[in-house]
Amino acid sequence: MATSAPSLSDPNWQYGMGGWNNPRLPNFNLHDPTVIAVDWLGFLCLLGASLALMYKLMSFKGPDGDQEFFVGYREEKCLSIYVNLIAAITYWGRICAHFNNDMGLSLSVNYFKYLDYIFTCPILTLDLLWSLNLPYKITYSLFVGLTIACGVFCNAFEPPARYLWFMFGCFIFAFTWISIIRLVYARFQQFLNEDAKKIRAPLKLSLTLYFSIWCGYPALWLLTEFGAISQLAAHVMTVIMDVAAKSVYGFALLKFQLGVDKRDVWLDELRSVRYSEPPPQIRPSKSREGPAGYNYDEEHDFPRFSKSSNRPHDMRHSRGSEHASRQRPPQDLYPHDDGNGMEKDQEISSTMKQIAELNKQLSALQDDERM
Repeated sequence: MATSAPSLSDPNWQYGMGGWNNPRLPNFNLHDPTVIAVDWLGFLCLLGASLALMYKLMSFKGPDGDQEFFVGYREEKCLSIYVNLIAAITYWGRICAHFNNDMGLSLSVNYFKYLDYIFTCPILTLDLLWSLNLPYKITYSLFVGLTIACGVFCNAFEPPARYLWFMFGCFIFAFTWISIIRLVYARFQQFLNEDAKKIRAPLKLSLTLYFSIWCGYPALWLLTEFGAISQLAAHVMTVIMDVAAKSVYGFALLKFQLGVDKRDVWLDELRSVRYSEPPPQIRPSKSREGPAGYNYDEEHDFPRFSKSSNRPHDMRHSRGSEHASRQRPPQDLYPHDDGNGMEKDQEISSTMKQIAELNKQLSALQDDERM
């Protein structure tokens, strides 16, 4: 049911359900079976996603398939687990409020949502910037947290302070959103070649979810605030967006992260968001086989056993010198044979024998002196 915009002088604003409620909006019944059902659905999706992400990450044994604690020493890859688990806990808080008949403190059920956002939104941003090795990881993550803090204050006040807080939060959000998208676009240009196609697809999905759904939250707040949609519809849409922005996004970004790790791709520091010439392209190797016989290819997130012993050695984007030296062919580790290798080996062997004879003679002289 559509309603007119609220008057700023309306004395009937009542505090409850997480903030000051618009008196012109239909009453939002927390006991509605639809509300309870979608809260359960959101909880199960987010909890299931956190467990699946944990299993997938902790089962990954590195690009060679021989590092049991590969992710354990790179815990920044686990951020998606925290995001989904924190969100699942806040949804569990809503469910517990329903069991408590939504009385007393349970009326602040909307604040469970903001408790989720004030932790998960900065972590989501940090996860994205870390995965792409972009600058200002901490700065932009904190800016996102400040945006959510403005949302908390917006919900805690009645007009006109309510709308002033909303506008200030939108200002911080717009600055942060535009700044991040400039960095991400510059990095994404390095994945436009055919070799990076397999790891580009999940990255594109995660970026689409990140930048589109996050714009949907303030738009949904405005539609609800001025009666364009019901609070029940907004609640259902919020749950759907939460699952998409955290679980689906988390799996897409994880697929990109594992694809980068399996191919030993190293993302260098971004020098500029503007390229005067075509940007350098990421060129991961097509497949890699570890020493244990595990083959990582474009279609698999986990190692599969391979009988082949052939292993390409594309070292243009090695993750580290130590790992590079393990992959480097023998001819790169030792001087090239110039045709006189056998003669040089014989000379070295002869010299070593002469040194051994001299050592024996020296020892004999020392023994004679002692006598």
